[in-house]
Amino acid sequence: EGGKINQSLLTLSRVISNLGEKNKHINFRDSKLTRILQPSLSGNARMAVICCATPSELYLEETRSTLQFASRAKLVKTRAQV
Repeated sequence: EGGKINQSLLTLSRVISNLGEKNKHINFRDSKLTRILQPSLSGNARMAVICCATPSELYLEETRSTLQFASRAKLVKTRAQV
């Protein structure tokens, strides 16, 4: 189960990265999570990503990875219209 969760999060990270780089082909089919989020990520929606980080040196690598993900997510532009 933990492996599937990590795989879904890795796929979400790839999708977010591709959306930020404005690639023409974005593969949402690699995980159930990205399939569920496809309309929100690529369509008419506003997107908010909340990332948690810790100042502890014990979790330095996880915090760095989280901040890199957040910087990629910041590049995604959606066109939400009412």
